[in-house]
Amino acid sequence: MSITEKVNLTTGTGWGSGPCVGNTGSIPRLGVPNLCLQDGPNGVRFTDFVTHFPSGLAAAATFNKGLMYLRGKAIGKEHKKKGVHIALGPTIGPMGLKAAGGRNWESFGADPYLQGVGGAATVEGMQDEGVLATARHFIGNEQEHFRQVGEWEENGWDKLESAISSNIGDRAMHEVYLWPFADVVRAGVASVMCSYNQVNNTYACENSYLLNFLLKEELSFQGFVVSDWGAQHSGVNSVLAGLDMTMPGEVFDDWLTGKSYWGALLTRSVYNGTISQKRLNDMVTRILAPFFAIESVALPTEEDVPNFSSWTHHTYGQEFPYQHFGPIVQKNWHVDARSEFSDNTALTVAREAIVLLKNSGHHLPIDKGSGIRRILVAGKGAGPDPNGFNCRDQRCVDGVLTSGWGSAAVNNPFVITPYEAIAQKARDRGIMIDYSSSVWDLDNVEDLADYADLAIVVVNTFSGEGYVYVEDNFGDRQNLSLWHNGDQLIETIADKCKKTVVVVTSTGPVSMEKWIEHKNVVAVIFAPPLGQFVGQAIADVLFGDTNPSGKLPFTLARKKQHYVPIIDDLGGDRNPQDNFDRDIYLDYRFFDKHNIKPRFEFGFGLSYTSFKVCNLKITEINPPSEYLPYPQEYLPIYKLVEDDVCDPEDALFPHDEMDPAPGYIYPYLYNENVRSLDDQDDYEYPRGYDPDQPTAPVLAGGGLGGNPALWEVLYEVCAEVTNEGKLKGGYVSQLYIEFPSTILPSPPRVLRGFEKVFLEPGKSAKVYFNILHRDLSIWDPESQQWIIQTGTYKIYLSSSSRKVELCGEIDIGC
Repeated sequence: MSITEKVNLTTGTGWGSGPCVGNTGSIPRLGVPNLCLQDGPNGVRFTDFVTHFPSGLAAAATFNKGLMYLRGKAIGKEHKKKGVHIALGPTIGPMGLKAAGGRNWESFGADPYLQGVGGAATVEGMQDEGVLATARHFIGNEQEHFRQVGEWEENGWDKLESAISSNIGDRAMHEVYLWPFADVVRAGVASVMCSYNQVNNTYACENSYLLNFLLKEELSFQGFVVSDWGAQHSGVNSVLAGLDMTMPGEVFDDWLTGKSYWGALLTRSVYNGTISQKRLNDMVTRILAPFFAIESVALPTEEDVPNFSSWTHHTYGQEFPYQHFGPIVQKNWHVDARSEFSDNTALTVAREAIVLLKNSGHHLPIDKGSGIRRILVAGKGAGPDPNGFNCRDQRCVDGVLTSGWGSAAVNNPFVITPYEAIAQKARDRGIMIDYSSSVWDLDNVEDLADYADLAIVVVNTFSGEGYVYVEDNFGDRQNLSLWHNGDQLIETIADKCKKTVVVVTSTGPVSMEKWIEHKNVVAVIFAPPLGQFVGQAIADVLFGDTNPSGKLPFTLARKKQHYVPIIDDLGGDRNPQDNFDRDIYLDYRFFDKHNIKPRFEFGFGLSYTSFKVCNLKITEINPPSEYLPYPQEYLPIYKLVEDDVCDPEDALFPHDEMDPAPGYIYPYLYNENVRSLDDQDDYEYPRGYDPDQPTAPVLAGGGLGGNPALWEVLYEVCAEVTNEGKLKGGYVSQLYIEFPSTILPSPPRVLRGFEKVFLEPGKSAKVYFNILHRDLSIWDPESQQWIIQTGTYKIYLSSSSRKVELCGEIDIGC
C-alpha cells in the first residue's frame, strides 16, 4: 500500500461525506471500499426498518448472560443487513459512578464485573454476525457536563480552556474502570473508542499511558483505537500516543470545512520523517487485522457497502448533502433488517429487564377475580409523545420512554405504549379502563382515581448525550426527581385509590422517597429504557403473563448526598477537574463500606414466586498463587515492514483524475513542501512502554485481556436452587466475595459471578460459578501487579448485594 492509501484508512472523510456517521477513505486499487462506522449499541442509528432494542442498562437488569449474547447477535445481524462494517457498540463506559450521568442507560450498570460480562457477551454476539464491534468510551466519561469545550461555549457558558479531567487513581483504574475493557479485549473486540474527556489532565485520545500502555501493552489489545467524534485534539501527538483512526476526520472547531489533524497533514508527517512509516503501518495493520482475525468477519469488497444514508430517509438526495454538493443519487434502498429473531430477542430482554421493587399484599399480578373491575392508567409515561415517537435523536420527552437521547438512540419502527398494552389486556379480561395524561391539572385525575379499583401510574425521567439540551438538562439530569410532576401525581392518586401501582421508567436511579412508603402504593416496578416493546413488556409483568426476574443494576439511595454529584459549577475554573474520590468504592461498595441503608440495593428484585438455595459446594480446581507468573510467551508479533519513503510528488492531489469535493478530507498533498514542523525525538512514552514492540511483555500483560494466568479457573462454586412457589419463575444467583485486608483494604463484598435459571414450581437446578485468578486479585499500585492476598475469602451466594442465602470460605495460606 502507498502512503496515501494507508492514510486514507486512518482518517475519516468528514461529517456527512459518506452514508454513515463515520466513513474512512477507500483503496480502489485493492477493491476496498470506504469503511462504514455506524452507531450503535442499541440498534442501527439514523435509518429505517430496524429494531429499537432495549438499552444496555436493560440488558444488565436481566442478569442473563445468554440473553446479553443474543441481544448482541441480533444487533449485529441488523447492522450487517444494513451494510455496516464497524458497529459503534457496546458501551461499557460510563461505569455509572454518578447516578444522574446522562449516558448511564447505554452501558451495563454500576459494577465493573457486570459491565465486563455484558460488554463481552455483546461483542461476541455482534462479531459472530460478521460486523466489527467497538467498545466505548475509553475511559472515565462519567458525566456529560463539560465533556467538550465547544458544546458549553455554544450553550452560553464561559469558554473552557479544556474539557473536564477525570482524575482516577491507579487502583481504581485497574479494579473498576479498566476491568470491563479487559473482558472485551479478551472476547476479541476489534476496536476501542477513546472518550472526549481528559484523564489525569491529558485528553483520552492523546493519552499515551492509557492507549499505548494500559490498553495495548497491559491488556495486549490488538485492534485499533478510534476517536469519539471530535475527540482528537492534536495530530502528531495523537499518532504517537496510540490513536489509530480519527473520526469523523475534521478538527472539532472546524466542522464541515475539510480541515483535519490527519489526512494530508499525516501524509506530510510521514514523508518528512516526523511519523515513522512503521507507526503508520501499525495503525493500518490494526485497522485491517480484525477483518482477517475474526472468523465470522471478512474484509468488505466494493459490493459490500451501506444501503442507507444517515442524512436523509428519502430514496434520492444530493451526494454530499451537508456540503450542498454533487448530483442527485439514490441514498436509501429501505432494506428491512428486522426479523422474528430480532423481535423475540428484543421483547424477551424487555420482559426480563423489569424489576419488581415492591408488592405488598401481593396485589400483582392483576387478577379480575380479586375484585379489580376498573383500572385507571395515568401519567405521561403511559402514552405517546404529542410530537411522535421519532424526534431527532429521541429527544421527545412528553410521553413514553423508549430510550435516552443522543448517538445511541435508534428510530422506532413502532412503539407499543404502556396504556395501549394495558388497555388491551384489560379489555380481554372484561375490565374497565380509564386514562389520563394530565400531570398538572389533577382535579379530573383525582375523580378517576377515586372510582378506580386499581390505579397504574406510569412516570419517567430522561437523560442522554451532552450535545442535546432538553428542559435545562445538558445530557446529565439536573436532579433525580421524576419528570412531569410525577411525585405529586403519584401522591394525588394514592390518596384516592387504595391500590396504586407505580411504574417507573427511567434512564437511571430516581428518588422515590416522597411516596414509596405511602400506604396505598402497594406495588412498584422499575424499567430501564426498553425500546419499542416497552408497553407490552410492562403489561405482561403487571398481568402475570411474565413473572418478573429483573434485578437492579445500581443502588437506589434514600438520600441524594449518598450519590456522587454531577460537577456543574466551575466557580470560575476554565479547566474543570473531577476527582474520583470514591476510588474503588463504587455504588453498593460505598453503601456497604459506610453501612448506609439504601432504599433498594444493587441486585434487588422480587418475583411472583419464591426460591430456596441450598447445598453450597466449593471445589479447588487450581491452587492459587500470591503473584502472577511472568508470561513466558508474548502474543505473535506481526512483521512491520519499514517501507521506503518515496518522492512526495507521488502523493500530490490527482487533479487530472478528479476534482475535490468541498469538505471532503483527502490524504493527498497540495504541494511538495514536506519540511518537518515538529521535532518528536524527545516524545515521552509511558514508563515501561517500548514503541518498538517488545518481545517480552510487562508482568500484567502477555495475552488478550492481560496476563493469561489471570483467566485461569481457581475454584468452582456450586449450589442448588429450588422453586418453592406456585408459578414458573427466573432466579438470579449472585456470587459476592469478601476479600481479606492483609495488604490493602477492599470493599466488604464485590460481585464476581451471576447465573440465572428458570424453574417450574417444585423443580430444582444446580448453578455453577467459576472463580478466576483475577476474581480474587487486587491491584497493588506499589508493585504494579495483580496479587492475591493471603487470608480468608468469604464466598456469598446472594439474591442481592445485601441478602445472603449461603456463605462459604476459601483459605489461602502463605
